[in-house]
Amino acid sequence: MSRLSSIYVNTNHQLLTTKRTSMIYPYQKILSLEFEDSISSSLLIENHKSLGTLHSLLCKGIDFTSKNQFPIVEPYSGDIPEVLCSVHRLRKEPDSLLRDICAHFFTSDSNFEAFWNTPFKYLQFLQRLGYVISTDFSLYSNMLLMQKLWNSFRNKLLSAFYQRNGVNLIPAPSWGDLDKIELYLEGWPKGSVIAINSTGIGQDKRCRYIWLEGYNAMLDILKPIHILRYGAFIEGEHREISTYYPNNNKIDYYGR
Repeated sequence: MSRLSSIYVNTNHQLLTTKRTSMIYPYQKILSLEFEDSISSSLLIENHKSLGTLHSLLCKGIDFTSKNQFPIVEPYSGDIPEVLCSVHRLRKEPDSLLRDICAHFFTSDSNFEAFWNTPFKYLQFLQRLGYVISTDFSLYSNMLLMQKLWNSFRNKLLSAFYQRNGVNLIPAPSWGDLDKIELYLEGWPKGSVIAINSTGIGQDKRCRYIWLEGYNAMLDILKPIHILRYGAFIEGEHREISTYYPNNNKIDYYGR
Protein backbone atom coordinates (compact mmCIF):
# COMPACT_ATOMS: atom_id res chain seq x y z
CA MET A 1 0.00 0.00 0.00
CA SER A 2 1.09 3.59 -0.49
CA ARG A 3 0.04 7.11 0.27
CA LEU A 4 0.58 10.42 -1.45
CA SER A 5 3.13 12.69 0.13
CA SER A 6 1.38 15.72 -1.34
CA ILE A 7 -1.58 16.48 -3.56
CA TYR A 8 -3.23 19.33 -5.41
CA VAL A 9 -6.66 19.86 -6.98
CA ASN A 10 -6.76 21.65 -10.33
CA THR A 11 -9.69 23.48 -11.91
CA ASN A 12 -10.74 20.38 -13.86
CA HIS A 13 -11.33 18.45 -10.61
CA GLN A 14 -8.31 16.20 -11.18
CA LEU A 15 -5.78 15.27 -8.54
CA LEU A 16 -2.14 15.83 -9.43
CA THR A 17 0.23 13.73 -7.36
CA THR A 18 3.89 14.00 -6.54
CA LYS A 19 6.37 11.56 -5.01
CA ARG A 20 4.87 8.49 -3.32
CA THR A 21 6.10 7.12 -0.03
CA SER A 22 5.29 3.79 1.57
CA MET A 23 2.40 3.73 4.02
CA ILE A 24 2.65 1.77 7.24
CA TYR A 25 -0.75 0.98 8.68
CA PRO A 26 -0.98 2.11 12.33
CA TYR A 27 -1.02 -1.43 13.74
CA GLN A 28 1.87 -3.82 14.16
CA LYS A 29 1.13 -6.07 11.22
CA ILE A 30 -1.40 -6.95 8.55
CA LEU A 31 -3.25 -10.15 9.28
CA SER A 32 -4.02 -12.22 6.18
CA LEU A 33 -6.71 -14.82 6.80
CA GLU A 34 -7.41 -17.87 4.64
CA PHE A 35 -10.96 -18.85 3.74
CA GLU A 36 -12.44 -21.77 1.85
CA ASP A 37 -13.06 -21.04 -1.82
CA SER A 38 -14.51 -24.25 -3.18
CA ILE A 39 -17.19 -22.52 -5.27
CA SER A 40 -16.47 -20.44 -8.36
CA SER A 41 -17.72 -16.86 -8.63
CA SER A 42 -19.95 -17.80 -11.56
CA LEU A 43 -21.74 -20.39 -9.44
CA LEU A 44 -22.17 -17.88 -6.65
CA ILE A 45 -23.77 -15.40 -9.03
CA GLU A 46 -26.06 -17.96 -10.62
CA ASN A 47 -27.05 -20.24 -7.76
CA HIS A 48 -26.50 -18.54 -4.40
CA LYS A 49 -29.13 -15.96 -3.55
CA SER A 50 -27.41 -15.29 -0.23
CA LEU A 51 -23.94 -16.10 1.07
CA GLY A 52 -25.05 -16.12 4.70
CA THR A 53 -24.59 -13.54 7.43
CA LEU A 54 -20.82 -13.78 7.83
CA HIS A 55 -19.98 -13.72 4.11
CA SER A 56 -16.71 -15.56 4.62
CA LEU A 57 -16.21 -15.94 0.85
CA LEU A 58 -15.97 -12.16 0.55
CA CYS A 59 -12.98 -12.20 2.91
CA LYS A 60 -10.69 -14.24 0.69
CA GLY A 61 -7.72 -12.18 -0.47
CA ILE A 62 -8.50 -9.24 1.84
CA ASP A 63 -6.06 -8.00 4.50
CA PHE A 64 -7.23 -7.40 8.06
CA THR A 65 -5.83 -5.29 10.88
CA SER A 66 -3.97 -7.28 13.52
CA LYS A 67 -5.59 -5.35 16.36
CA ASN A 68 -9.31 -6.08 15.87
CA GLN A 69 -9.38 -7.84 12.47
CA PHE A 70 -11.18 -5.11 10.58
CA PRO A 71 -10.88 -5.29 6.77
CA ILE A 72 -8.25 -2.90 5.41
CA VAL A 73 -9.49 -0.49 2.73
CA GLU A 74 -6.94 0.84 0.23
CA PRO A 75 -6.50 4.61 -0.27
CA TYR A 76 -7.95 6.42 -3.28
CA SER A 77 -5.97 9.11 -5.14
CA GLY A 78 -7.82 9.46 -8.45
CA ASP A 79 -9.98 12.15 -10.01
CA ILE A 80 -12.59 14.11 -8.08
CA PRO A 81 -16.06 13.32 -9.51
CA GLU A 82 -18.28 16.19 -10.61
CA VAL A 83 -21.67 14.62 -9.87
CA LEU A 84 -22.86 12.29 -7.09
CA CYS A 85 -26.05 10.24 -7.27
CA SER A 86 -27.57 7.66 -4.93
CA VAL A 87 -26.77 4.16 -6.13
CA HIS A 88 -30.36 2.91 -6.02
CA ARG A 89 -31.35 5.49 -8.67
CA LEU A 90 -28.75 4.33 -11.19
CA ARG A 91 -29.38 0.62 -11.70
CA LYS A 92 -31.39 1.11 -14.91
CA GLU A 93 -29.24 3.83 -16.45
CA PRO A 94 -27.15 3.20 -19.63
CA ASP A 95 -23.41 2.54 -19.45
CA SER A 96 -22.70 5.82 -21.27
CA LEU A 97 -24.07 7.67 -18.22
CA LEU A 98 -22.65 5.37 -15.55
CA ARG A 99 -19.06 5.91 -16.69
CA ASP A 100 -19.24 9.62 -15.81
CA ILE A 101 -21.08 9.48 -12.50
CA CYS A 102 -20.17 8.71 -8.90
CA ALA A 103 -22.62 6.47 -7.05
CA HIS A 104 -23.01 6.99 -3.31
CA PHE A 105 -24.77 5.10 -0.51
CA PHE A 106 -25.70 8.18 1.55
CA THR A 107 -29.33 7.15 1.65
CA SER A 108 -31.62 4.91 3.67
CA ASP A 109 -30.07 1.52 4.47
CA SER A 110 -33.11 -0.17 2.98
CA ASN A 111 -32.12 1.20 -0.45
CA PHE A 112 -28.90 -0.85 -0.52
CA GLU A 113 -29.28 -3.74 1.94
CA ALA A 114 -29.46 -5.99 -1.12
CA PHE A 115 -25.84 -5.12 -1.92
CA TRP A 116 -24.88 -6.90 1.31
CA ASN A 117 -27.33 -9.79 0.99
CA THR A 118 -26.32 -10.64 -2.59
CA PRO A 119 -22.90 -9.01 -3.08
CA PHE A 120 -21.84 -10.92 -6.20
CA LYS A 121 -25.09 -10.06 -7.96
CA TYR A 122 -24.47 -6.31 -7.62
CA LEU A 123 -20.70 -6.44 -8.13
CA GLN A 124 -21.05 -6.49 -11.91
CA PHE A 125 -23.23 -3.37 -11.80
CA LEU A 126 -20.71 -1.47 -9.64
CA GLN A 127 -17.86 -2.45 -11.96
CA ARG A 128 -19.60 -0.51 -14.74
CA LEU A 129 -19.58 2.76 -12.78
CA GLY A 130 -16.94 5.46 -13.14
CA TYR A 131 -16.73 5.95 -9.37
CA VAL A 132 -18.32 4.38 -6.30
CA ILE A 133 -18.31 5.73 -2.74
CA SER A 134 -18.25 3.12 0.04
CA THR A 135 -21.45 1.73 1.50
CA ASP A 136 -22.73 3.74 4.46
CA PHE A 137 -24.67 1.41 6.76
CA SER A 138 -25.93 3.58 9.60
CA LEU A 139 -24.26 4.11 12.98
CA TYR A 140 -27.12 5.63 14.97
CA SER A 141 -26.50 6.81 18.53
CA ASN A 142 -29.38 4.69 19.88
CA MET A 143 -27.89 1.45 18.50
CA LEU A 144 -26.05 -0.98 20.73
CA LEU A 145 -22.27 -0.85 20.40
CA MET A 146 -22.13 -4.26 18.69
CA GLN A 147 -24.74 -3.15 16.16
CA LYS A 148 -22.67 -0.10 15.27
CA LEU A 149 -19.44 -2.08 15.03
CA TRP A 150 -21.18 -4.67 12.85
CA ASN A 151 -22.30 -1.98 10.41
CA SER A 152 -18.81 -0.46 10.49
CA PHE A 153 -17.38 -3.91 9.68
CA ARG A 154 -19.85 -4.36 6.81
CA ASN A 155 -18.89 -1.01 5.30
CA LYS A 156 -15.19 -1.89 5.39
CA LEU A 157 -15.62 -5.46 4.15
CA LEU A 158 -17.71 -4.48 1.13
CA SER A 159 -15.28 -1.64 0.38
CA ALA A 160 -12.27 -3.98 0.40
CA PHE A 161 -14.22 -6.59 -1.58
CA TYR A 162 -15.16 -4.04 -4.24
CA GLN A 163 -11.59 -2.76 -4.52
CA ARG A 164 -10.24 -6.29 -4.89
CA ASN A 165 -12.66 -6.80 -7.79
CA GLY A 166 -11.82 -3.69 -9.78
CA VAL A 167 -14.40 -1.18 -8.54
CA ASN A 168 -13.06 2.40 -8.54
CA LEU A 169 -13.92 2.99 -4.89
CA ILE A 170 -13.64 6.13 -2.76
CA PRO A 171 -13.53 5.27 0.98
CA ALA A 172 -16.24 6.78 3.19
CA PRO A 173 -15.30 6.50 6.88
CA SER A 174 -18.02 7.08 9.49
CA TRP A 175 -18.14 7.01 13.27
CA GLY A 176 -20.48 6.43 16.20
CA ASP A 177 -19.45 6.89 19.84
CA LEU A 178 -16.61 9.32 20.34
CA ASP A 179 -14.92 7.12 22.95
CA LYS A 180 -14.71 4.31 20.37
CA ILE A 181 -13.59 6.50 17.47
CA GLU A 182 -10.43 4.47 16.81
CA LEU A 183 -12.52 1.30 16.41
CA TYR A 184 -14.75 2.92 13.81
CA LEU A 185 -11.75 4.29 11.89
CA GLU A 186 -9.60 1.15 12.14
CA GLY A 187 -9.19 -0.27 8.64
CA TRP A 188 -9.96 2.94 6.75
CA PRO A 189 -6.93 4.25 4.81
CA LYS A 190 -4.57 7.02 5.82
CA GLY A 191 -3.56 9.73 3.35
CA SER A 192 -6.51 9.15 1.01
CA VAL A 193 -9.25 11.06 -0.75
CA ILE A 194 -12.36 10.20 1.27
CA ALA A 195 -16.09 10.97 1.27
CA ILE A 196 -18.15 12.06 4.29
CA ASN A 197 -21.88 12.51 4.76
CA SER A 198 -23.58 15.11 6.98
CA THR A 199 -27.22 14.48 6.06
CA GLY A 200 -29.46 13.84 9.04
CA ILE A 201 -27.41 16.07 11.35
CA GLY A 202 -29.76 19.03 10.99
CA GLN A 203 -29.81 21.63 13.76
CA ASP A 204 -29.62 19.18 16.67
CA LYS A 205 -26.77 20.52 18.85
CA ARG A 206 -25.80 17.12 20.25
CA CYS A 207 -25.64 15.49 16.80
CA ARG A 208 -23.60 18.37 15.41
CA TYR A 209 -21.21 18.19 18.37
CA ILE A 210 -20.65 14.43 17.95
CA TRP A 211 -20.25 14.81 14.19
CA LEU A 212 -17.71 17.62 14.49
CA GLU A 213 -15.70 16.00 17.28
CA GLY A 214 -15.57 12.78 15.27
CA TYR A 215 -14.63 14.76 12.16
CA ASN A 216 -11.65 16.35 13.95
CA ALA A 217 -10.55 13.01 15.38
CA MET A 218 -10.80 11.50 11.89
CA LEU A 219 -8.55 14.25 10.52
CA ASP A 220 -5.93 13.47 13.18
CA ILE A 221 -6.05 9.71 12.66
CA LEU A 222 -6.55 9.32 8.89
CA LYS A 223 -5.06 12.61 7.63
CA PRO A 224 -7.11 12.68 4.39
CA ILE A 225 -5.69 14.58 1.43
CA HIS A 226 -9.11 15.67 0.17
CA ILE A 227 -12.73 15.24 1.32
CA LEU A 228 -15.84 14.81 -0.81
CA ARG A 229 -18.51 16.36 1.41
CA TYR A 230 -22.09 15.27 0.81
CA GLY A 231 -24.70 17.41 2.52
CA ALA A 232 -24.71 20.77 4.28
CA PHE A 233 -21.58 22.47 5.60
CA ILE A 234 -21.05 22.08 9.36
CA GLU A 235 -19.51 25.11 11.06
CA GLY A 236 -15.98 24.25 12.14
CA GLU A 237 -14.99 21.87 9.34
CA HIS A 238 -12.22 22.55 6.83
CA ARG A 239 -13.56 24.02 3.60
CA GLU A 240 -10.08 24.33 2.08
CA ILE A 241 -9.66 20.55 1.72
CA SER A 242 -13.25 19.77 0.74
CA THR A 243 -15.46 19.60 -2.33
CA TYR A 244 -19.16 20.02 -1.47
CA TYR A 245 -22.10 18.24 -3.07
CA PRO A 246 -25.80 18.94 -2.34
CA ASN A 247 -28.13 16.37 -0.83
CA ASN A 248 -29.97 15.07 -3.90
CA ASN A 249 -31.63 12.00 -2.39
CA LYS A 250 -35.09 13.19 -3.42
CA ILE A 251 -34.19 13.62 -7.09
CA ASP A 252 -32.38 11.46 -9.65
CA TYR A 253 -29.44 12.30 -11.90
CA TYR A 254 -31.72 14.20 -14.30
CA GLY A 255 -33.28 16.30 -11.53
CA ARG A 256 -36.61 14.47 -11.67
